[in-house]
Amino acid sequence: MLLEPIKITLYDPKTQEPTKEYGQRVITFAMLTAAVQLQEALQDLPEKKRRWWWQKPISPEKKQIDALLELVTNFFNDQFTVEGLRKGADVSEVMAVLKAIVARAGTIATANPTFPPAKRKRH
Repeated sequence: MLLEPIKITLYDPKTQEPTKEYGQRVITFAMLTAAVQLQEALQDLPEKKRRWWWQKPISPEKKQIDALLELVTNFFNDQFTVEGLRKGADVSEVMAVLKAIVARAGTIATANPTFPPAKRKRH
């Protein structure tokens, strides 16, 4: 069975013209693990933190966005950078990639049936 690739296109920030399209067919266990860890991390985000007095606090929203962009970058085997994704990707395409990963992972989970308990032998 050949899976349909999950795709994303990066655009030139100045001209808005497509520069390159990337595709990935396989969701590895490493990616699935990273997605689950990301989900857990996003649920337990601490309040705004400031490392030094001159730094602005890092908001939970910024942490979420950074983590999501890193997940998408990793999904495409680091063929582009987080900064490249931040500057050159359409938000709707990034969200579509995330939804596709979750949907495909959900399909895998439902396709794996739980076996009934083994019957015990009576003495």
